[in-house]
Amino acid sequence: MNAPADPAVPTRDRIRAAALDLFGDRGYDGVSMAELAERVGVAKPSLYNYYASKEELLLDLVEEGIGQWAEFCMAPFERAASFERQLADHLRLVIDFARERPHVVAVFHHATTHVRGELAERVEAQVRATEERIRGRIHGRIEAALAAGELDAETAEDVHLFLGVFFHGLLFLQTDCPRQLPPTHARLEQLWRFLFRALSGRLPQESIRP
Repeated sequence: MNAPADPAVPTRDRIRAAALDLFGDRGYDGVSMAELAERVGVAKPSLYNYYASKEELLLDLVEEGIGQWAEFCMAPFERAASFERQLADHLRLVIDFARERPHVVAVFHHATTHVRGELAERVEAQVRATEERIRGRIHGRIEAALAAGELDAETAEDVHLFLGVFFHGLLFLQTDCPRQLPPTHARLEQLWRFLFRALSGRLPQESIRP
């Protein structure tokens, strides 16, 4: 039985929280709007006062999740430090984010790999627009690191591509295959050495630990 709704929490926020839990556990296709309404403690038609469709709800969760990830994980690139230090801190925060908010990561991963048709196109457009803004925040730092010889790559685009593949794969393992590998946070130093050596051709001088 669901706990009584907290009147201090707006209904829209309760819908989003319930959808995040349900979609994160069972996937988008595995949850009906009727189940969601029951979890929230409202009649099913009431959901449509807040979201026109289940698709709109998923898109809202994806946008909110990306925003949370950017705010939490991108902060190191705003601080004055070497790119090596910034990247080490970024990796640690990405792992922390996945541990603290696994459903956010799971919903994002599911939305970008499992939905089909027009909804998939809308998710892709949403993610692409947000990623462009994120890329813009660190493009200058990557260019400076390349110019200073910190990184062993041809272009900033090569670095962006590698980082995208690396972090997406890392988050996939944490959310979809958690029993197939030891806890990622216990292997941060090894992961950090692998990541930086792949980018620079040498082992890092900075530690992953703060």
